[in-house]
Amino acid sequence: MKLLMVGARADGHAHVVLDAIVEDGTHEIVGLADDNPALWGQGVLGLPVLGDVAAAAQSLERLGITGAVIAVGDAAARCRLAAACRDLGLVLPPVIHPAAYVSRYAQVGEGAFIGAGAQVLPGAVVGELARVMAAGVVSHHASVGRGATIGPNATLCGRSRVGERAFIGAGAVVLPEICVGNEAVVGAGAVVTKEVPSGLTVVGVPARAVDWKP
Repeated sequence: MKLLMVGARADGHAHVVLDAIVEDGTHEIVGLADDNPALWGQGVLGLPVLGDVAAAAQSLERLGITGAVIAVGDAAARCRLAAACRDLGLVLPPVIHPAAYVSRYAQVGEGAFIGAGAQVLPGAVVGELARVMAAGVVSHHASVGRGATIGPNATLCGRSRVGERAFIGAGAVVLPEICVGNEAVVGAGAVVTKEVPSGLTVVGVPARAVDWKP
């Protein structure tokens, strides 16, 4: 399938996604879209930036593009851009690096990304537009909500749950059966031993709420 990749930052998530797609060989990126006008008409990562999603729509038929992949880090932007692509009739296949392990008994949603060295074990669910970054682990029967991110080397233990658009930092651990709420943030290296309410940021071992002091 020929794809439009939305997100053209050469030193960002786009390069990681492009690498996974090239290594897998199932799909082909033929053009990029980005909200940054400074990139329009440029070549980034060896591919043309066609404009934003609306402008890129004018080239879909000519380039034979039938699908899209959203390669931006911000969860809200990722969901917004995915909706724009779906409005154009584009499908959003999951992107799974060939060096990842995804059990045949796991579920991976549309537009999700599974990075190199990641493990998604039996009974696990990775929601649409979610990301499991390099060497992240989603253990058995754990779930990752829509648009959430599991950072590099982070681990969700068995039956744990991460809500929509939540962020689990690099090297963090969520212990078995623990729930992290929607849009919550778990800092790098934290160990989550009890439920994290929606919208809360926690850090440390054991993880505790951040006391912001201006």
